[in-house]
Amino acid sequence: MTLIAWLVRIVIILLIVRFLVRMVSAARQAPGGRPGGPRPGAPERIGGTLVRDPQCGTYLPESRAIVVRSGGETQYFCSAACRDAYAGRDASGAPASSSRSAS
Repeated sequence: MTLIAWLVRIVIILLIVRFLVRMVSAARQAPGGRPGGPRPGAPERIGGTLVRDPQCGTYLPESRAIVVRSGGETQYFCSAACRDAYAGRDASGAPASSSRSAS
């Protein structure tokens, strides 16, 4: 056989070996057949639980949120501006009107 045919065979064999090694290592990293997801013993996500600002919809870590408790309800805000804008809304959710009657 020619030299080129031998080189092609060697390259094909090396590709097959590489494929098999990757399959075995992937199977060892995800026990129980769970592809992706956190592995057992993996560190917890930094930042903790995410909460949603009701004014602008931003998600942020609970530890960084401005917390407002009213009655039995807790609201989390990303900034003082969002907190103040939310506080300025009326019960229907529309911005409070500041129109005054002229005398």
